[in-house]
Parts: sequence; C-alpha cells; structure tokens
Amino acid sequence: MSRPKPSEIVRYTIRLKRAQAERVAAIKAQLHARSDNEVFDYLITVAADQRDDLVQLVYSIVGNLADQLTHRIQSVETVTQLHLALTDSFIKCALTSLPEVPQSLLATARARAALIYEQVNLTAAREFQRRRDSGAYALSELGVEEGASESSNRG
Repeated sequence: MSRPKPSEIVRYTIRLKRAQAERVAAIKAQLHARSDNEVFDYLITVAADQRDDLVQLVYSIVGNLADQLTHRIQSVETVTQLHLALTDSFIKCALTSLPEVPQSLLATARARAALIYEQVNLTAAREFQRRRDSGAYALSELGVEEGASESSNRG
C-alpha cells in the first residue's frame, strides 16, 4: 500500500483500557493486520457500513409497512364503496317497485314503516352481538396477523 501524502493524514491520540487494547490485539491477529491503524481503519469502515445497512433495513421495513397499510386501507375503502353502491341500488329498486301509498293510509303506513325500521335495527344489533360473542370479529377471523396488531398496540 502506498503511503498517503502528509496533508491527507490526521493524527489521533486515543487512550484505551487494558481490555480494549487486548481486544484490538485480538482483532489485529484475526485480520492479520500489520498495524493498529489497519485495525482501526477496518473497524471504522465496517461500523459505518453496518450502520448504513441498518438504516437501509429500517427504511425498507417502514416502506413495506406503509405499503401494506395503504393496501389494507384501500381494501376497506373498496368494501365500503361496494356496500354503499349495493345499498343505493337496493333503495332505488325498492322505491321504484313499491306502489305509492294512498293518502288515506299514509299515517298507518308511516307507523308500520317506523315499526319495521326499529325491528330491522334490533335484528342487526342482535346479529352483531351474536357474531361478537361467537368470535367472528376476532383478529384471526378478520385476516389480521396477531403479531402486527400486538406490535402496533405497544407503540
């Protein structure tokens, strides 16, 4: 290896504990290095490279997590839009196929419709409770990984 120019050299004086000096000597033997400078050069280079690799790994993990989260949110949005479209289509179908209520029966029809509406809501609430009690809304049933939710609950 050619000697660097004196203007490229920076001198450091460091103090090491005995255990650290023994560790440097052990690494020097493992690397078959000619000097302590080569050991320090290797350690600085490896440490910097490992740090850069770790930073890249963290960015990759965060990017993958963001992509998965975006995909799941898009899936929920798609299901919500489908539900809205089906509900809209059902209401339009029902409104166009039902006959008009005569004026004389309007009050009775409204009372009956309110009763039916209440029964539908009670039936939906009972079904929701039945599904909750049966575990249908458990994370595993919904397709959510247990580890992902536990780590998000910790943060």
